[in-house]
Amino acid sequence: METNNLASFTGAGLALVSIPPINGKPTKAPRAKGWNMPKAVDNPGGYSTNLDDFNNTNGFNFGLYHGASNTLALDLDDVELAVKVFEELTDLQLLAWLENEQRVEVKSPKANRGKLLFALPAGFAGAGLRQLKHGNKTVFELRCGNCQDVIIGQHPEGGAYQFIGNPAAIPEAPVVLLDMLQHWDAWKRCFDSALGIEPESPKIAPRQPQQGEQLPGRCDPIQEFNKSFSVAEILTRNGYRQKGRHRLIRPGSESKAPGVAIMRNCADGIERIYSHGGDVLNDGFAHDAFDCFVLLECGGDVAKALNWNPGITKHNQQLFKQEYAKTAPESQQNVIDQQGRAESKNKPEWQPFPLIPAHELTLNPVAIDWLIENIIERGSLNLLFGEPGAGKSLFALDWAFCMAAGVDWHGWRTKPVDVVVVAGEGHAGMGRRLKALESKYQMQAPDRLFISQRPANLIDATNAQWIADTIKATCPNPGLVIIDTLHRNMDGDENSSQDIGRFIANLDGFFKPLGAAVLVVHHSGHGQKDRSRGSSSIRAAMDGEFSATKDGGAIVLSCHKAKDFEAFKPMQFSLKPVDLEWCDDNGEPLTSVYLEYDGEAKSTTKKRKLSARDDAILTSLNAAIVSHGVEPTAEIKAKFSGFTSLTGKLQKIVNIEHWRELAYKAIVVDANTEDAKRMAFKRCRDKLLNQALVVEYDNYAWRIFD
Repeated sequence: METNNLASFTGAGLALVSIPPINGKPTKAPRAKGWNMPKAVDNPGGYSTNLDDFNNTNGFNFGLYHGASNTLALDLDDVELAVKVFEELTDLQLLAWLENEQRVEVKSPKANRGKLLFALPAGFAGAGLRQLKHGNKTVFELRCGNCQDVIIGQHPEGGAYQFIGNPAAIPEAPVVLLDMLQHWDAWKRCFDSALGIEPESPKIAPRQPQQGEQLPGRCDPIQEFNKSFSVAEILTRNGYRQKGRHRLIRPGSESKAPGVAIMRNCADGIERIYSHGGDVLNDGFAHDAFDCFVLLECGGDVAKALNWNPGITKHNQQLFKQEYAKTAPESQQNVIDQQGRAESKNKPEWQPFPLIPAHELTLNPVAIDWLIENIIERGSLNLLFGEPGAGKSLFALDWAFCMAAGVDWHGWRTKPVDVVVVAGEGHAGMGRRLKALESKYQMQAPDRLFISQRPANLIDATNAQWIADTIKATCPNPGLVIIDTLHRNMDGDENSSQDIGRFIANLDGFFKPLGAAVLVVHHSGHGQKDRSRGSSSIRAAMDGEFSATKDGGAIVLSCHKAKDFEAFKPMQFSLKPVDLEWCDDNGEPLTSVYLEYDGEAKSTTKKRKLSARDDAILTSLNAAIVSHGVEPTAEIKAKFSGFTSLTGKLQKIVNIEHWRELAYKAIVVDANTEDAKRMAFKRCRDKLLNQALVVEYDNYAWRIFD
């Protein structure tokens, strides 16, 4: 191929990989070892942004390597079906994008296909391959990270690829696509549901018998409730947001996936919902409006819910008293006496509260029972937090692998125990991460490591006991239970000390009696890498607290709290890519990563550099605070550790709309339009947030000073 055909791509800074034909026939998948690494003397088949590297490539196909180009391909293998599910679940209009003059598209010679290209935000965490299938056919794929797509050349089945658009003006990825990349498990359940794919048909939630329900003239409070309220009414008044006619998004959802589906065609004519999300409604059953009322507003108390209408309750009580008076075999006093004797008989014997003299605790030395030396002690409660992409789940799974296998973790001894990972997300990639660890430790994944296939509602005692009983029945020697993540396995408000109290109480009450330690994986605070998100009572309850932070290519593991032992010094790691020797449906090799230890963490004092535009937008924030600043709310002060420690010199916050107004005046862009300014403002805000120069919360923004 003439290199001038490639100039517009390399000139735009896009990374290309050359794909030679096989036996004279074009192919889509690069076969050269190291194709996903930079081109070099010792890696001639690698990708490059240098036009001169593609001389003598006549007859080759050329792929766009997304990892180095920071691009995303929305690959529509079935345009018609993809449009259907996107319209049902999102606001993204695929047909409009496919007709937009500003689009960047790679057009396949095959019918009913489409491939849109988008630019990812700088530093985006969550790149990879996401695939939706229906039967044995692919509907669409999200392809980024360690993926490539042919953009110039010939299709293996005949015909040429057509590139449409300007390589130097690839549009930014819509927010909903970024959300899918980061929360694919939640979105896939919604897509499967929209396609009619369910693990099994949802059963109708069982109904408890009601007192006197066979009495003639009785009014059924459940039927009356379902006549009075729709499921959508009950859910929306409890914070759910409607998405289209048939879908809702639960409150507090990390993703934008509408995980609650309304079932309008049930055989008995009653409208119900079925939840795929991490809420209390996700229990495998379909629920009518009354069920939702019981679970969301009455804490599961059916008796309380049945009294929703005092008039109906009074009517039924009168009927019951009349019927009981006709059939009562003995006096009311006799009934009371019998009840009293029964209660006395069933009353448990008095037991003293356990107390022990202090000197008995010092008679014999008690060694620390380490599960992993200097990190996790048996029976302890621990927290590992970090920002997205900082490797917190990789650390947790690495520890789990080593403990279950009984191998050292970077020189620190482990105790062979059974380990259970209660995984609230990332199920699709769990196999790849375990395969990478098999490569790291040169051994098969241990039999003593168990992974859950769904999230858990650990704020609910019944659910927590069910999980603890399952662990007890499955694991002869349970040593560690990993909750990954707190948000996905809690189904409560992580900012509420009451909800966190119930969550911690269930961990203490059901998992510690197993003899197991607990490790809770959680997110870092908004704009803060050095503290966990949510209520301060989370940290207060922990015996050990650890963080994973990312600075460029370095990942640092630190210990912030060690209750009864000396905290280890910060450790530095990097992500080690590994070829899994697996291929996807297109024959492209699958890869994953593991954490490689690089030694003790190096202190960094690198000064942040801002562009002229970034600096102007940061200055506009200062001006907005001066003109429109207000005192921080009590919630913000509580959430951000008193607020003073973060801001130092500045005590006020400002509504983001005031900041936006001044920033637009300071932004200079080639196309002087609202859209261009909006995109420039968003990019700069993201950069300032990532560099911890500003914090945003609840539509307010403020500065952080070193």
